[in-house]
Amino acid sequence: MSDLVIEVERRTSAGKGPSRRLRQRGLIPAVVYGGGKETVPVVVDRHAVTELLRQETGRNTVFLLKMKGTKLERLAMLRDAQVDPRTRQYVHLDFVRVMKGQRVKVEVPVHLHGEAPGVKVGGFLNWPTRSLSLECPADQIPAAITIDLSNLELGDHLAAGDVPLPGDAKLLEDPHTVVVAVEAHGVKVAEAAEGGVEETAAAAEEPAEPEVIRRGKGAEEPGD
Repeated sequence: MSDLVIEVERRTSAGKGPSRRLRQRGLIPAVVYGGGKETVPVVVDRHAVTELLRQETGRNTVFLLKMKGTKLERLAMLRDAQVDPRTRQYVHLDFVRVMKGQRVKVEVPVHLHGEAPGVKVGGFLNWPTRSLSLECPADQIPAAITIDLSNLELGDHLAAGDVPLPGDAKLLEDPHTVVVAVEAHGVKVAEAAEGGVEETAAAAEEPAEPEVIRRGKGAEEPGD
């Protein structure tokens, strides 16, 4: 569990004008909800949010949220963030209260480690799935899921269901979703999985038979 502490202050004003003035002062409007308690509008310092996102677990970091001027404190997570498309700055945040051991749904990045033997012999690495949706205890959220490439030969692939998960984590993705594959040029993952790279590649290189056009009765042959 992270030792990060973020202090927030209860927000007494609402609307575009007050929110814009808050952001000009380096504060971000936010709400805190969940845990069987009321939703509370708050403001949080932008630097505190930056520090939160710098943690190894990023947006999945569980931190201690303290209400300024009170003894109220609660473990929380960043659940949602709205970003201005022009400035790329946060304009509103949603924090959700959590309890230690509570199971939460998170999106965890996929990291690759090592080099696939199939790449060394001319294949290329296709990495279509960069994160996995998991459900796990709030105090056991992994910073990333690391996949070892050292056993991936040409034509091999790893699906979401093949990826080892840490601790008590549960996969929420379709287990057949391809996470990473070593493909031959011109061969798709599905083709390689069904028929093998050699067979598929050979079929792709084999010239097609000329089409025979059959004529019905009474049709003239060339030269008649």
